[in-house]
Amino acid sequence: MIVDMHVHIWKRSMIPDSLLRAYLEPLLALDGIFDLSNDRQNDWPMSQVRAEDLVEHMAISGIDQSVLLPLDFGLVDPPQTGVVEYNDWVFEMAQLFPDKLIPFMGIDPQRKEALDLMVKYIKRFDARGIKIYPATGFYPNEERLNSFWDAVDEHGLVVLTHAGAAWGPLEEKYNRPSLFSDVLDKHQNMRLVVAHMGGKFRDEMYQLLAEHDNAYTDISALQGWLPSNPEVAISRLQEASRRIPERVLFGSDWPLFDLAFSHANWVRFVKEQPWGDESMKERLFGGNFVRLMRQ
Repeated sequence: MIVDMHVHIWKRSMIPDSLLRAYLEPLLALDGIFDLSNDRQNDWPMSQVRAEDLVEHMAISGIDQSVLLPLDFGLVDPPQTGVVEYNDWVFEMAQLFPDKLIPFMGIDPQRKEALDLMVKYIKRFDARGIKIYPATGFYPNEERLNSFWDAVDEHGLVVLTHAGAAWGPLEEKYNRPSLFSDVLDKHQNMRLVVAHMGGKFRDEMYQLLAEHDNAYTDISALQGWLPSNPEVAISRLQEASRRIPERVLFGSDWPLFDLAFSHANWVRFVKEQPWGDESMKERLFGGNFVRLMRQ
C-alpha cells in the first residue's frame, strides 16, 4: 500500500493570484514557452487541478490513497472563491473516489468562524484532519488560538502544518516546528504532521519529534533536490529512517513539483533508491500512515 500524505486540488478561482504566481515563479523566466500574462491565468500550468487528474496520476504512479489538503490563504489575499466553497468542493470531489481520496479541512485558525467550520466538516463529512499554514500570520503557540487547539484535541484530529520556506505575501518566521512544542504538551489527543521534514528548520522538526510521540513528518517537497542533487534526497531519507522510522510519511505536494520531477518518478525514486530496507519503505509508504490515523 502506498499513501500520499500531502496533495492538493483546486480550481483557479480558489488560489489567490499572488500565491499562484509565487508557486510558478521558476516558470516566469521561461518567456515564450509559458504565457503567464493576466489575461491567460486560467491556462497557467496548475491553474486548475481536478480530482480526476489526481486519480489518473495516482494510477500511473502506483499510489493507492491520497490525503487532500485545501489551502486557506484568504486572510492574506482573498481569492475569488471563499474558504467554505473550496472546502465543500474538496469533500464533494473526494466522495466521487471514496476508496482513493481522504479529504482534510483547510482552515486558517485565525478565522472567527474557524471552530464552526471545523464542526461542520466533522459532522457532515466525518473529517479526520485539518491543514493549516502558519505563514498566513500566526504563531501556533499564541494564546488567542487556545480554543482552536482545544477543539482539535477534543475531536482527535490530525493537523498537517506547513513548515520551512514561505512565498509571496506569506511570512516564514511563523513556520518553525518548535512553536508547536507547547501546543503538543497541552493536547495529547491531537496528532501533528510537520510537512516537508520541517524544510530549513529540519533540526527543529527532529527535536519536536524526539520530545512528542504525537508528532510526525512527511517527505513532501524533498524531490525539489531532484534530478540535480539526488544524493541530498537520499541522505535525508536515510537520516529519517535512522532517527524517526515510525513517524515519517510519504508525501509529494502534488502537483507543485510535477513540472520538474513527476509524481511517478518520485514514487519510483523512493521505492528503488538504497536509503532503507524493504521494511522501512513499507512503513514510509503506508504503515506509518495507518499508525497516525489509528486505523
